[in-house]
Amino acid sequence: MTVAREFVIPNMATSSNGHLEGDPQYYNFLAFQKVQDIKRNGMTEFEVHPEGQGPAGVASILYLMWNNPYAVVLLNAALHASSFVVMVLILREWFPLKTSILGALPLALSPYLMFWFSQINKDTFALIGALLFTLGLLRLTIHKNLFLTRKLFFLLVAVSGIALIWLVRPYLNQMLLPVTAVILFVAFLQKIQLRVRWQELISFVMCALLLCASLAILGQGAASNDTLDSFDNFKPILRVNAQTVAARCDAMIEKEQWLDEPLMPDFVNRKLKAIAGHRCRIFILLESQTNAAALKAVVDRDRLLDGSLKTLSYIPRAALLGIFAPWPTDWSSIFSTPRSVFYTITSIEAGMMYAGLAALAVWSFRSRRRDIFIPLALAASVMTVYGMATPFLGALYRYRFPWWMLTICIGLAALIEICRWNRKWSGEPERVS
Repeated sequence: MTVAREFVIPNMATSSNGHLEGDPQYYNFLAFQKVQDIKRNGMTEFEVHPEGQGPAGVASILYLMWNNPYAVVLLNAALHASSFVVMVLILREWFPLKTSILGALPLALSPYLMFWFSQINKDTFALIGALLFTLGLLRLTIHKNLFLTRKLFFLLVAVSGIALIWLVRPYLNQMLLPVTAVILFVAFLQKIQLRVRWQELISFVMCALLLCASLAILGQGAASNDTLDSFDNFKPILRVNAQTVAARCDAMIEKEQWLDEPLMPDFVNRKLKAIAGHRCRIFILLESQTNAAALKAVVDRDRLLDGSLKTLSYIPRAALLGIFAPWPTDWSSIFSTPRSVFYTITSIEAGMMYAGLAALAVWSFRSRRRDIFIPLALAASVMTVYGMATPFLGALYRYRFPWWMLTICIGLAALIEICRWNRKWSGEPERVS
């Protein structure tokens, strides 16, 4: 991260004192502004989300203690290291320690993290939050006959993840709520089928309700709320050229044009409209960007959504985008001119994920451990929603990163285990290095 700030960023991008142009500089400005307010008027001026931006609130506290941007770098490094440890603990649910460590290496050695985590950003907190939540949820659902104190501990782990997510992306907790409720309900039915003790059942239900309540309560609080809520009374921005993709997209979500589905609850229609409206905001990039790689990354420009049913019909395509992009047909971008670092990294990671998912299917069949699909279902659900709302692959990569990396690491660990099995069956000495 230090190398990125001192050498890579100044030579590759517009920056100021190591802060990249855009969000990092904006968060840094808000943090210093908040520090001045606190010094003048005391800690009553502190806000968790100044101007709706959680990273700026955290940075303001760090700058009060040490007025240096490397305070943020050190915190990001600690959170990154913690994310690696939590990923290993997740993989340990199914794999040996050595395999788990090797499987988690893509997270530890990600060039994206080394570059982006050198900045004030949201992804540091979203990553550790998502992994802590996943670990807590897994321990609550997979492990049987836990003492109440152990259940409460794993509940606390999951809720701490929810709190870290709330710090930067509260809407993600809204996305996690329905799929988490389904996972917990299925686990509840399995416990009934296995005829577990009623004390075990009651304590599980209590923890499940508290977990869902935490997701619901900590689903609001940042700038993203205003953006998503604004689509209830959407008024398009008047543009000189009404034929741009963004302008045509805006026209479709106006109150007079948008088609709610009468059989759906109002809040579902509102959420679907917010997703469609967020896509319109992304298409504005086509009017402001001149970078060829960035323009190429804006996809599905001809798929504009004008109603709830049409938005729902986009789900299969969104799953392909959110989970599997970039596809093998895009991997040739590694060798194209001018070369794109983004496409190079994502293509390599996608290749690892494809191989890992194929290996995971074999591993699951042989080991008969179907519970490994719990984190995969969680990841796939979140990445599909992001695929619906974000037609810009660059932003999609950042938003989905925790779940994308979770999928990659699970698949890679399964691939390593299959290689170990093959060595064992062929009579070769087993080596894990």
